[in-house]
Amino acid sequence: MKRKRKEKYLGSYHEWPLWFKGFLVSGIVLIAGVFFFYTQTIISQIKENSRRVMNTYAKLWQLAASAPTGGAEIDVIFEEIIQKSDFPIVVTDAKGELQAWRGVGVEWDDTTYMSREKLKKMVKKMDKHRKPIPIYFGTRREVINYLHYGDPVLISQLKIMSLVEVGLLTLFILIAFITFRNIKMAEQRTIWVGMAKETAHQLGTPISSLLGWLELLKMRGQPQSQRRGDDSDLSFEQIAERMRSDLHRLGKIANRFEQIGSIPELKPTDLNAVVAEATAYFRQRLPHKGSGVTIKDSLGSLVPAKANAELISWVVENLIKNSLESVESREGMIEVSTSLDKEKKTVNIEVTDNGRGIPFRLQKKIFKPGYTTKKRGWGLGLSLAKRIVEEYHQGRIFLKESIPRQRTTIRICIPIG
Repeated sequence: MKRKRKEKYLGSYHEWPLWFKGFLVSGIVLIAGVFFFYTQTIISQIKENSRRVMNTYAKLWQLAASAPTGGAEIDVIFEEIIQKSDFPIVVTDAKGELQAWRGVGVEWDDTTYMSREKLKKMVKKMDKHRKPIPIYFGTRREVINYLHYGDPVLISQLKIMSLVEVGLLTLFILIAFITFRNIKMAEQRTIWVGMAKETAHQLGTPISSLLGWLELLKMRGQPQSQRRGDDSDLSFEQIAERMRSDLHRLGKIANRFEQIGSIPELKPTDLNAVVAEATAYFRQRLPHKGSGVTIKDSLGSLVPAKANAELISWVVENLIKNSLESVESREGMIEVSTSLDKEKKTVNIEVTDNGRGIPFRLQKKIFKPGYTTKKRGWGLGLSLAKRIVEEYHQGRIFLKESIPRQRTTIRICIPIG
């Protein structure tokens, strides 16, 4: 049951770009929908207002037509009210013959055949969407004219704006997708190259050591007079043991890389043993870092924590390696300590050195992929450590403090249960 929860956690972490893109697209679609709905609501309101206004115009026209003074009032209404409106309007008589028009792209005095045919087509189009308003005369309510009208200019502009909004949002989604894909590809290239570099670095030390032991064995097989530089007093059994240790180291490295990208097996682990092995390895294998460098461990009283020994060892080694590159070769001091936090139910591992430290402005960036202060580094050590601790072990790794040339401490917290 616990394993199942862990798989869910790891899967969701690996898939976060997918659900993030889904969330982004859903959010954009939602925003587009809100804008579209709002625009359509405004358009509907304007259409309703235009219908009421046109009904008012028709009543005014009807009033003027039924008045004793007759046509002069009609002209005033048409010139002062209808002509100044922003509606496309066409007036026909009771038989459908064109009488007057406004806002339809045809001059009021253009009576050519082509213009009149164009106006008739427009009238048919208007009548499809809106029923023409009749204008009556007298008490018999005799229809003398029909008022045909279309959408105001503002509605046409709003319709275009809706299309523009959809187009811009589509373009934004496309640009965001291309940008995200390029960033992801660049990040993957950096990680793959960095992992290749890390692999070569990890394998380099034990392979070089094995080649040295083989050369030593080769020299031992030669006559005493032909030996050069063989001042070692190690026996064949001791050399074989050293070679066995290096081969074990190669197997451990292969096992580490095999577990990256898959769900590691966690089991109760003595982290004191993991820390002791890591510090012993560097004390024995890295004498070129300077005879003045001191690496020591301070092991507290712990209880077994649920962890993967190989991966946690890799984390500790990366931190020690960073400290070795930070301290002075003559007076460097590195301490790896362990402690038990009963309240938080975690086992804590701290790596402290007296190196050059980390500038305050960069302290939030040290665990990001690609961050490095070394000219030839790829900046994957701490980001890999963060992934192992936080993703695989649900723990925490952070910079506790950094005082240049005095004390820089990185803490790892591994849950007990």
